[in-house]
Amino acid sequence: MILSKYPYVIQKEILDNMEYTDLFMFSFVSRNMKKLIKSSQLNRFQSISSVQYNCDRTDQPWVYIFPKRIKLMRIVKHEEGGNGYFRLEVCGKIIDFQREARNERRHTTYECSHLAATYYPFDKEFTFQSIHNYCLDSFGNSLKFNWEFRHIPRYREIRFYIPFLPQLQNVSFCVDFWLYGDYERTGTMDFTEMRRLEEFFSSSPVLKSIRMFSRSTTELFNPDSKFYQTESIESQQSRIDFPAILSHFQGRQAFINCARCENLDLIEFVNRWKSGEAFQNLEYLQIKLRRVEIPQNQIMDAVGAKHMNASAQPPTHTVPKIYNWRYMNPNTDPIISHAYVVRETDSRVASVQIEDKTLSFGVWDKTEDDFLRMV
Repeated sequence: MILSKYPYVIQKEILDNMEYTDLFMFSFVSRNMKKLIKSSQLNRFQSISSVQYNCDRTDQPWVYIFPKRIKLMRIVKHEEGGNGYFRLEVCGKIIDFQREARNERRHTTYECSHLAATYYPFDKEFTFQSIHNYCLDSFGNSLKFNWEFRHIPRYREIRFYIPFLPQLQNVSFCVDFWLYGDYERTGTMDFTEMRRLEEFFSSSPVLKSIRMFSRSTTELFNPDSKFYQTESIESQQSRIDFPAILSHFQGRQAFINCARCENLDLIEFVNRWKSGEAFQNLEYLQIKLRRVEIPQNQIMDAVGAKHMNASAQPPTHTVPKIYNWRYMNPNTDPIISHAYVVRETDSRVASVQIEDKTLSFGVWDKTEDDFLRMV
């Protein structure tokens, strides 16, 4: 079928009934086709909230569009001797495409209904940049673009892995880390790769989100590490000082799941926020302990918490998550508490809630007077 011989109304009707994947593939045919798709599908493209590259240790990312998490295409390693390749020009670079992709788990080839761009090891980053620039031009640079790296350790493999992050414009990076030792190689579960990890952070842009699993270590993070500048951190850890989020975090949201934590650590965190000494950017922090309950009265008294009238209905604090690793609840857990603290430097208020083994801390963009008017 030659689409160009039909009137625009029919062309648009045909394109309206195409899936996003097919539209994206058709856009590579020619500049005129790409222009037609962009103009006729403007309303559909405006419904896209973000574009996301989902990558793992194979460095073969899927490209998704949200909010419906629709697969557009994949970028895969070029296989010598492979069949079905066809060449297209993408932002000035010739790239081999295919309709097949490699199944990394079974090491077999399966028929793929999605377009796959391929790259050679020596031009991996250039290929990623070309595809990304094409997406920028197709969907507009006002969209959010995220690069998500998920590290899923396989049985008997080294658990620590430094991901490859390409240099891409207008992209936020979200990285999954497993900081465990290689017991079979070193005889210990202690993490021993801190130098390599710090080098990674120093050479990378500040990350949008980190999800981390850690146990024990031979060396702690530098207090000035760019790790603590990450906008949002989700950390499941054994030691409260690895990483020391309660001491050095400079971002906006933190979610800590820890084996245990000293009461003094919690008290110091709240008091440093109250004094304005630290955590100026903080919006929300939640810490869950796995072994012991948090003594509510003791902590509240130690931080000088204020309390509303018991009959008052406190406002609910919840904010959108900076990044949602689980694609489920997009907002932080609600805080509904009569207790609050006030920052000395600007009279900003933070709600404090302690329930069993969980402390939640939510900062309001309001002074104490404005906050109490909401009650």
